[in-house]
Amino acid sequence: MTAVGTTSLRERRTARTRDAIVAAALELFEERGFQGTTVDEIAARADVAPRTFFRYFPTKEAVLFARAADDRAKIAAALGARPLREHPFVSLMTVVGTYTEETEKQKKDIRLLLKISEERPEVWAYQRTLLETEMVQMLAGFVAGRLGVDIDTDPRPRVWAALVMTTYRIAFRMWLDGGQKGRLGPLLDRALAATVEASAVLSAEHGEG
Repeated sequence: MTAVGTTSLRERRTARTRDAIVAAALELFEERGFQGTTVDEIAARADVAPRTFFRYFPTKEAVLFARAADDRAKIAAALGARPLREHPFVSLMTVVGTYTEETEKQKKDIRLLLKISEERPEVWAYQRTLLETEMVQMLAGFVAGRLGVDIDTDPRPRVWAALVMTTYRIAFRMWLDGGQKGRLGPLLDRALAATVEASAVLSAEHGEG
């Protein structure tokens, strides 16, 4: 019992330290720019030693994508909690849909990251591609598991995962560019409705044929 409690406390401390480093980094990036901020300055703002920073992040660039990795872990946990009898595509859209409120809270940080991407486009492009690939793989793995199929022989897991990501990306871009009264959720609903409409048209065409 004590060991479990100790582990839980250690995990909470680790999470707090990591969150403090991320928060300090984003504050400094906002104040001084990404290029003008050093690891030593981030560590000082977070009240940790520089060596502690490197225990959590291998580079300054890695801090930029810390929350994206956290989001992926939360989405994976939420998917795992969905009812087993629920269609996996419904599970994907439900979990992504409920996560829009969390994304809305991060709008300021997201805009900052996009601004930083202009300073380091090569790093941003590589990391975004990597993160999106990892997200699609995670979503596809969930679908394959729920369907009980081989992800390398059945196209549905990857197709549905990519469809969800594309739908979300379009709604996300519209939201950042102005959107609907600052809400991501309604825009995601509209993007999903467009997907459903296209699917219905395709089904009708095949039916007629």
